[in-house]
Amino acid sequence: MIKKLALIIFIIFLLPLSVGAEDFNFNRASSDYLYNFDLYRQAHQEYISARDSFLQYKTLTSKTNAFQKTLKMTQARDETVRTYLIVLRMKLEETLGLSLSEKNVFSLRLDNEATWFSNHKEELSSAGSLEDLVELAHKAEERYQQQTEVLIYQTLHKILVGKENNLAEKINKQITALKEKLREIKEKGEDVSLQERWLLETENRLRRFEEKISDSVKKIEELEKSVFRDRRQTYQEAQLILEEAHQYLKEANRYLKEIVRKIKTGE
Repeated sequence: MIKKLALIIFIIFLLPLSVGAEDFNFNRASSDYLYNFDLYRQAHQEYISARDSFLQYKTLTSKTNAFQKTLKMTQARDETVRTYLIVLRMKLEETLGLSLSEKNVFSLRLDNEATWFSNHKEELSSAGSLEDLVELAHKAEERYQQQTEVLIYQTLHKILVGKENNLAEKINKQITALKEKLREIKEKGEDVSLQERWLLETENRLRRFEEKISDSVKKIEELEKSVFRDRRQTYQEAQLILEEAHQYLKEANRYLKEIVRKIKTGE
């Protein structure tokens, strides 16, 4: 039974989580996660050794050692998941381009999930035998596969969407400013029809951006129906659509720079 314990694969590296040194809360959360992940890796190595020894010798001594190492490993695993969920929560809170309600909903879900793993870590200590411990450990694996992993991917996607929306908002502000500038130039009797057409092309790129964002959101919604082994692929497909959306933003930004140059040379 003990050999069935699975190694949970963490996905922190699917999204760069870099911020300035001034963000103490996020940096502390990241440090806590990396520290606990290192403890988990060490505990997992010890668990593998104890498991193999127990399966080979079947003695009470080896079983006791297996119990101790399994307890240490599973508690470290719970703590690693918990601290990673906190990292995501910190990153979510600092991400621009998301509404307060969106942040609140996901923050609450992340907090609830982190609390579940914290409580489960304590519950593991109540196991009176190796068999009981393995059964309790399976509860965390099932929770992760059925619920936690979906939330993690959804949060990562939400953060990426927020970043893209923030960039789009900046471009929209520039478009508004350029429209006002073109209006002023037009009132002076100058021809700005070319710049206006270019501006329409820029706005068209933003519409295509919004369509891609919508497509990516629809793709990530498939996570709820995906089986465990397919979720990473679903997330990556949603991520690729966001990259396509980002290309439209880059084009819009390039068009804006060209319009600005045209206005300057026209003046």
